[in-house]
Amino acid sequence: MNIDKEVFELWKEVAPEEAFSAGLKEFAGKIWIPSHQNIKVALKRVGELKKLADPVASKWLHSLERSLVWDEPQHPPGSVMNVFFNHLTIEGVKEQHVLDLAVQCVNLLGVQEDMWDRKWPVELQIFSAQSCDGAVSLLESMRKQCRKKETKDAVVALQKRLKLWKEKTCFVKLKRNDFKEIFPILQKKSKGLGRKNMYRSVIKDWYDYIESAEEIEQLALKWIDEELPEFNASMMRLSKRYKCKPEVDAINKMLTKEQSIPLKSLVKTTKDLRKVLQKLAEQEWVNITRKYDVRVIETPDYLVPFLPTAAMQSFNSLTKPFCLSFVTTDKNASPSTFLPGVIQTLIHEEYGHCVNFMNSYSNKDLRVLEILDSSLSTPLTEGISFFRELESLKTFERMARSGPKNKVEKDVIKLVEKFCPFDAFVEGISFEVMQWRMVRFLRAVSDVRLNLEKQSFPEFIKWAHEKTGLSEKLVFDQTFHFQENPGYAPCYSVFGQRLRELQAAAVRNGFSQVDFNTFVASAGFPARSLFEGKIKQKFTL
Repeated sequence: MNIDKEVFELWKEVAPEEAFSAGLKEFAGKIWIPSHQNIKVALKRVGELKKLADPVASKWLHSLERSLVWDEPQHPPGSVMNVFFNHLTIEGVKEQHVLDLAVQCVNLLGVQEDMWDRKWPVELQIFSAQSCDGAVSLLESMRKQCRKKETKDAVVALQKRLKLWKEKTCFVKLKRNDFKEIFPILQKKSKGLGRKNMYRSVIKDWYDYIESAEEIEQLALKWIDEELPEFNASMMRLSKRYKCKPEVDAINKMLTKEQSIPLKSLVKTTKDLRKVLQKLAEQEWVNITRKYDVRVIETPDYLVPFLPTAAMQSFNSLTKPFCLSFVTTDKNASPSTFLPGVIQTLIHEEYGHCVNFMNSYSNKDLRVLEILDSSLSTPLTEGISFFRELESLKTFERMARSGPKNKVEKDVIKLVEKFCPFDAFVEGISFEVMQWRMVRFLRAVSDVRLNLEKQSFPEFIKWAHEKTGLSEKLVFDQTFHFQENPGYAPCYSVFGQRLRELQAAAVRNGFSQVDFNTFVASAGFPARSLFEGKIKQKFTL
């Protein structure tokens, strides 16, 4: 038996919406209905395949198994939003598919109504309400583009079912869904996420964490202590430059003023930046496949609520892969409006994620199970992108210190200096990178403490503010929504820091940074423990 083929067939059966996103057009307009009987049949098949699986397939099946049995109230409406989001992004509004999906999604919500009988923690109630609101909003934008009454009626019926789901699973009133509204609710009602007894197994099955929960927290605390002095020093340098308080909010305000990019030119500037940064990336950080196909677009109006700043998404992984890189310019959202923020985002999304996906999808030596979408890819690609930010900062600091060494670097400096002096930019992006590193370390701490109920969310917010100086609002905005998916928040820092160690060891063994990064970015998405084994074997670590 060909285990890859068998698992691939199972994947197409239980995740047709993912198969469509991967380029299999025959799955357009189709979803899997997670009825108790369908789940039972799928779990039986998973169990049969696990008995015959090698390590790659076994880890993949464990991830799938966990997703089949894990149920929380935000998941069904979140699934509805995701399937319509993907279809809208890939093909626009095709009424037959919209109709088919609407009818199936009413059924999807219907077979999971037993969730209404459970008393959910207030955090999960809020996540459920937000998922319902997001799905209703997205559906409304699609309904307005439909012409047939049958399609419109089906969409309205689904919207009504989502509003009922919200009513049955969320018992707090929300209007703005922001820090000022939600934080007081959490202060009164937060009593834990209800995952304490399963958290450890969830993070191992979903993301193949090598570290225990306690080790994740200890590592993140150590990283905060190690990097907090440099973060504070970065703020002091900028406060002297711009004559403002050495505080995060004040620094961000001054960077927005002194290194601004007008919203009307944000997309063009991003495209101009990537022309010079891609050459720098290949020189300094990673080789990029010749099949690299990344399309920078302005975030469409109907997607702005879901992509307030920027994002990327890969498509057609199994056929003709490409990535879309979204740049949000709506002033009512949260667009990047200063140069360090735009460049840091571009490096993370494109020279981290996009290169990782495109290099891997173009690698014909990989097994299909190493490129199929699953939760196992998350720590790998987020770790790569997180570490790429630090690598880029070291490149920019070297260029500021020693000057450009060739035309590639001269072109980068020339473009940057259209907005501000290069040394001012380097100080700005140093702050930006260090700020986001602090945020990612805090995310890891929050994930462990909240899921193991060592702290309530308000207690964590207070601790994080006092520990790092980041405002309570910023900490809330950058950690709260991550609690929808336990284990996701530490993915950036835990594997990103591990890559830092492995790369240093490989360089000591005579390999270049580019050689190491190119292998890592092209090795697909097996479980992390297996991925690290690949790296150690390749670089004799």
